[in-house]
Amino acid sequence: MYNSVIVGFLVKIWHILEKGYEHSLLKKFNDKLIKGAKLLSIGSLTISLFTSSSSLIEESLLYKLYCFIIDIIVKVFRELRRRIKKVNHGSLIYTTIYNLFYDEIQLQSTFYIFFIAFGIGIIGNNLVRGYYSGRSYLISIALISISLIGLKVKEDYKSILEGSYIFKLVKSIFTIDEGVEQWW
Repeated sequence: MYNSVIVGFLVKIWHILEKGYEHSLLKKFNDKLIKGAKLLSIGSLTISLFTSSSSLIEESLLYKLYCFIIDIIVKVFRELRRRIKKVNHGSLIYTTIYNLFYDEIQLQSTFYIFFIAFGIGIIGNNLVRGYYSGRSYLISIALISISLIGLKVKEDYKSILEGSYIFKLVKSIFTIDEGVEQWW
C-alpha cells in the first residue's frame, strides 16, 4: 500500500489505536465533556465569536490596512529595483555586488571569505587588547577552519546532499506511491 516500510508500519499502528479509542472509556468521557461544554455555551457571545465560520482577522479593518501598507512597500521596492537595474547596470558597485552573489557557489565562497576575515579580525582584536587565550580564539579558529574546508569544495551543497545516501534514505521514508491515497 505504501512505498515506505516505516510509513506503512506507522499507519497500521495508527489504525489499531484508532479502533481501540472508538470503544474506550476515554472517548465516552470526552463525548460527555464536550456535550456539557456545548450546553453551557448556548447563547454565549464569546463562544460564538470564536466558533463562527467567518475569519475575524480577514474582515477586520486592521488586517486590510496592514495588507494595503505591505502592498505599497512591495511596489516601492519593485520600482526601486527596476530603476537601479536600469540606471546602474554598468556601475562599479553594482557589478561588484552582482559578481559576489551571482550564483549559489559564488555566494558560498563570499560567505566563507567573510567568515575567514571575521575570524582573523577577532584574533587580531584579542591580540591588540592583550588577550592571549580564551573561547573566542576557539570560535575564531573553528570559523576559519570550516571556511577553509568550505572553500575547497567548489560544488553546490544542494547537489552534494541530493547525492548522499543518508538524504536518499530519509527521502525514501516519506515517499509514497502515486496511486495510493495519502495517509496524512
